Amino acid sequence: MPQRMFRSYQGLILLGLCIFFVSKAVNGQLTWYINSRFVPLTIVGIAFLAIMAQTIFTEIRRSRQHELEHPEHHHEHDHAPSSSALWIMFIPLAIGFLIPARPLDSAAFTTKGFNTSAPLVSSDSSASIFETESQERNILQWLKLFNYQDDITEFIGQEASVVGFVYFGDELETDQFFVSRFVVSCCAADGFAIAMPVQWEKSNSLEQDAWVVVKGKIESIDLDGRRTPLIVAESVEPTGVPAQPYLFP
Repeated sequence: MPQRMFRSYQGLILLGLCIFFVSKAVNGQLTWYINSRFVPLTIVGIAFLAIMAQTIFTEIRRSRQHELEHPEHHHEHDHAPSSSALWIMFIPLAIGFLIPARPLDSAAFTTKGFNTSAPLVSSDSSASIFETESQERNILQWLKLFNYQDDITEFIGQEASVVGFVYFGDELETDQFFVSRFVVSCCAADGFAIAMPVQWEKSNSLEQDAWVVVKGKIESIDLDGRRTPLIVAESVEPTGVPAQPYLFP
């Protein structure tokens, strides 16, 4: 492959990567891949991709202009590195464009598993969780409270309102289900699932992976020898996938 053609493909792939990441940033899907704290760094990376693509196209344009002005210096027989390097860059880009993005769901439970005690989450000793209204706490915050507080009696009977997707586990009764979310520390590849059990008499009417808003009072049950917050649901309403489907520790 001629050197100029190789460089042209390089520039196009870099431009494609830039467009791909910009589109994800615009539609709010960057955090479907990475923790939100890395978004500013990713935007800087997008700017560098654009600069690199622009540099390559400028180089090609100058090369063509040089050939027109000095045809005796024409390097028609220059050869580029193996095209395999281009395929390594192109295949992930094609996958990104062709396969629609979607957040992790219960299908990942079989490989990643899930837990109900947040053992992989660092202890949050700040007062923010306590100061947060009980209806504003998410699944991760409820699990933290039950995991790290010695006395949980003050939380029993508090009102809860959490959003998550439905998962039916064999360890629960027929009138119970898990409301679940994935927690992402760095990127979706290291995401792990957490879940709170919910008791609701109409559990059988729900579908696996359906996103719901669960409202009710907090109780405590033991699962695998661990105390776990249980929501005795007063209502379970369907909802769409949140703009931010993951929780960040």
